[in-house]
Amino acid sequence: MRDVQNEHLTRFIGACIDPPNICIVTEYCPRGSLQVPSPWTGSSSCAPPGLQVGQTLSTHLRPQGMVFLHNSVIVSHGKLKSSNCVVDKRFVLKITDYGLTSFRSDPDCLWVAPELLRMESPPLQGTQKGDVYSFGIILQEVALRRGAFYLERALLSPKGKPQRDHRVSPSPNESKPELGQLMQRCWAEEPTERPDFNHIRLLLRKHGTNNILDNLLSRMEQYANNLEELVEERTQAYHEEKRKAEALLYQILPQSVL
Repeated sequence: MRDVQNEHLTRFIGACIDPPNICIVTEYCPRGSLQVPSPWTGSSSCAPPGLQVGQTLSTHLRPQGMVFLHNSVIVSHGKLKSSNCVVDKRFVLKITDYGLTSFRSDPDCLWVAPELLRMESPPLQGTQKGDVYSFGIILQEVALRRGAFYLERALLSPKGKPQRDHRVSPSPNESKPELGQLMQRCWAEEPTERPDFNHIRLLLRKHGTNNILDNLLSRMEQYANNLEELVEERTQAYHEEKRKAEALLYQILPQSVL
């Protein structure tokens, strides 16, 4: 887990495996998650401030983390949902709660693909097509600013198993039509009809918004990455100079004196 590192994944730090206090420690992202109000809990929105329909979707829903995860040794997420899409202090979307399948409890069924719900013993690590389905539900949450499978007269619990006819069709007035088509492709009943995350990334980039805030956030992300590299280079240079200075002192005075 420590070797799986990407700027769009939360960094894994360690784990406590002493029962009953089993927990994992990961990078902290102070700006919350993409989770929106849930009708069954009444919880308030944790989505980043300023995130509105048709605005900054290309920034906050960049699937680079899932692209990397699907091409890594982790292979698939298996527990992807809006609360596992967190935003760091630089407004960079990161995926968390991946890997470590032996620590997992039952997932929230509202984000689980139907073919996995039908299995008696679904794989704990999930499947790549199942992750795409989950991403489609997250798209709906963000676009409609409603909880997963939100319906006016039919509230579902997080552990409930949604039926096919419960899926909400996005209104043209509430989201971009291209985004609605993409989310419907992602939650297709047949897994083979769902796009992969490489294709999703291209579609979001093609139909994403191109406003000032998007450009600003992209610049902030690039600047922060460059700054981290610069700090690392300067730190290495400092340690090298310190080593040379100590070596010179050891030639002049014995170590016992220093």
